[in-house]
Amino acid sequence: MKKFMNGFVKGVYTVLLVSIFAFITYYSISNLVTGNYLSNSKLMIVAIVFYILIILALVLLTKITSKKIFFMIVTGMAILVRIGWLIKVPTAPSSDFQMMHHAAILATQGDLSFLKESYFQSWPYQLGFVYFQALIIKIFGQNVLILQIINILLNCGIAFVGYKIINLHFKEITGRIVYTLLLFYPAYIYMTGVLTNQFLATFLIYLAIYLYLKHDQLWVKATAGVLLALGNMMRPLGILLIIALVCFEITKWLLAPDRENILKSLGRVTTSVLAYFLMLFLVNSALQVTHLSEYPLENRNPTWKFVLGLNDETVGSYSATDLSLMNRYPLGAKRDKMGKEIIKERIQDKPKLVNLMFNKSKKMWTARDDALMWGMADNVKLSLKIKNWLNAVQFLFYIFIVANALLAVFKWRETWTDGYLLKLMIIGYFMVHLLIEIQSRYRFFIVPAFIMLTAIGWVTVYEKIHSRQANDKKTLKEDIVIRSVSYTHLRAHE
Repeated sequence: MKKFMNGFVKGVYTVLLVSIFAFITYYSISNLVTGNYLSNSKLMIVAIVFYILIILALVLLTKITSKKIFFMIVTGMAILVRIGWLIKVPTAPSSDFQMMHHAAILATQGDLSFLKESYFQSWPYQLGFVYFQALIIKIFGQNVLILQIINILLNCGIAFVGYKIINLHFKEITGRIVYTLLLFYPAYIYMTGVLTNQFLATFLIYLAIYLYLKHDQLWVKATAGVLLALGNMMRPLGILLIIALVCFEITKWLLAPDRENILKSLGRVTTSVLAYFLMLFLVNSALQVTHLSEYPLENRNPTWKFVLGLNDETVGSYSATDLSLMNRYPLGAKRDKMGKEIIKERIQDKPKLVNLMFNKSKKMWTARDDALMWGMADNVKLSLKIKNWLNAVQFLFYIFIVANALLAVFKWRETWTDGYLLKLMIIGYFMVHLLIEIQSRYRFFIVPAFIMLTAIGWVTVYEKIHSRQANDKKTLKEDIVIRSVSYTHLRAHE
C-alpha cells in the first residue's frame, strides 16, 4: 500500500508538471514563429546562435573555480546591463505604479488624502508597497532612480536566494546556473525601471522559502512565516504559499520511508502559519491605530479578479464593461452579490468555461511577455525593429527555461523531497490563473521556480554527456593498453 501511495503521489506531480511545461513549450514556440518578430530564416539563425551562446556561457560557469570571482563577474555584468538599460530606457511611472508612487510622495508629506481614492478603498493591500516606497523617498528623496536601483539590488537578491535554495541539495554549478539565468532573464531586465511591487514581494517570499527548507528549528519556521507575511503585504500571494506549505508537508509525510507522526509534520508548518497571521494582525492593527489605513491590508472587492478572470470576451483580462457594471454598486455586500451573480452566470456553460481556461492559459503563459511594454511606458520611444528583437530574445530565453524545466521533471532526483514545494508552487500558481484575471507580467513571481527546475534539467543533460565522453575516453585508453600489451606479448614470442 505504501509503495502504491508513493508511486501515485509522484505520478500525479509528474503528469501535472509535464502537462504544464509541454503546453507552455509548444505554444510558446508557436507564438514566437507566428509573431512576425523576425523572418523565419532570420529567426532560425538567431535561435541557433542564441542557444549556442547560452550553452557556452553555462559551460564557462563550470570553469570558474573561485566563487568570489564568479559572483563578481556575473553580478557586475548584470548590474552594468541594467544601468545601461536605465540610461537608454528611462522608464517613467505609469498606470497603477504611478498611482502608488504618487501616494508614497504624499505620505512623506503627511498628506493621507489618497486613502479616500477608490483605488485604495477597494484594494488597501496596495498600501504596503506605498509605505515601503514612502520610507525610501523619506530617506533618499524623490528621485525615481533610487527606487529603480533598489529594483536592481532586489533582483540580485532574488538570484542569490534562488542560488541558495537549489544548493541545499544540488551541486555548486546548479546554483550558479540559477543565479546567472535569474540575473539575465530579459523580462526582469525590461522591468528594472518599473516601480513594481513584484521585485520586493518575490524576494521576501523566496527568502521565506529558503529559511523554511534550510532549518527545522521552530524559530526559523516562525521567521519564514513573518517574511511570508511581509511579502504578502507587498503583493497578496501569501495564501497560495500557505496552502502550498501545508500540501508540501503532507506530501513529505506520504513519501517519507519511516512515515513519522503526521502531527510532527504539520507542527512545522503550523509554526510558520501562526507567525504569518500574527504578523499580519500586528501590522494591520498598527496601520489602523495610526490612521495610515482605514482597513486591514486586504482586498475589499473580492469578486473582481474572478469576474475578470471568467470574462470570455477579454479572455480573462481587464474589462472596462465589467468595471462599469460593478461600479453601479458601492463596495460591500451589494457589489459582492453582483460579482457572485456574474461569476455564477459565467460558469454555467461548462464547455465554454473549459475553452476559456485553455485560451487563458495560452495567453498567460505562452503569449508575448508584456514586460517590455511596461518597461518603456509612454515616455520611451524605440523603433519597431528594436522592439521585435527584444521580444524575440525574451521568447527564446523563456523557451529555453521551460524546455529544460520539462527535462528536469523526468530527471528529478527522488531524494530531494524539498523540491516538491517548488512543484506545488508551480502547479498552484498555474491553476489559480485558470480562474482569476491574467496578465503575462504575472509570470514574474513564478519564474525563479521555473529557473531552478531549468538548472536541474540542464545540469542533468550536461553531466550525462560529460559522463559519456569520459567513458568513451576510458574505453579508448583501455583499448590502447590492451593493444599495447598484446603487441608486447607478440614480440616476446617472436
